[in-house]
Amino acid sequence: MRSTCPGPAGSPRHRGLTLVEILVGLVVLGVLVAVAIPALGDVLERRRVMAAADEIAGVLTYAKAETVAINTPLWVRFDPDPNNSLSCTAVVTLSSSDTCRCYYAANNICPNTGAKLLRLFQLPRQHVRFSAQASAWGGPANYISFSRDQMSISARNFQVNVVGLRHGYTLRVEVNTGGRVKICSPGGSINGYAVCA
Repeated sequence: MRSTCPGPAGSPRHRGLTLVEILVGLVVLGVLVAVAIPALGDVLERRRVMAAADEIAGVLTYAKAETVAINTPLWVRFDPDPNNSLSCTAVVTLSSSDTCRCYYAANNICPNTGAKLLRLFQLPRQHVRFSAQASAWGGPANYISFSRDQMSISARNFQVNVVGLRHGYTLRVEVNTGGRVKICSPGGSINGYAVCA
């Protein structure tokens, strides 16, 4: 119980916190912040990886559905950025020349062609990166094509790996030869997803 001293008009005056009490409070707060910040960074990276994987799966699903809807073959491009500053994917219509690159400016993805950009996802490589891989592309690398009622993919074992740059959390987006898109977790590093086979 704190002692009270009479105030100017005989009213009791309450004593404030001492310097030691304030310092103890600051130390406790500092310890809590030091413990919480790494855990928060961990959660943020997992969320960023999950969001990027969901977006890529959405792009692939969109391309398959749009091909059927408009009855026009489409490319889904995963061109590696020569400046290594972003990861990207773009859905474009086919053209006679292969000049489209998903890392170009959004208003000029396919310069000097009649190809049209239908969907674009560009992600700066600050926290997360992704890249497409295949055991064999079966043609030009870094893209797959969809055509009506089937996926005309000559690439074998096509997958897109989404990786967090700080802690290495990884999700994989896979597309089978029937055009089915699934997301899995290599090694089970992110809960809520099936472990990749």
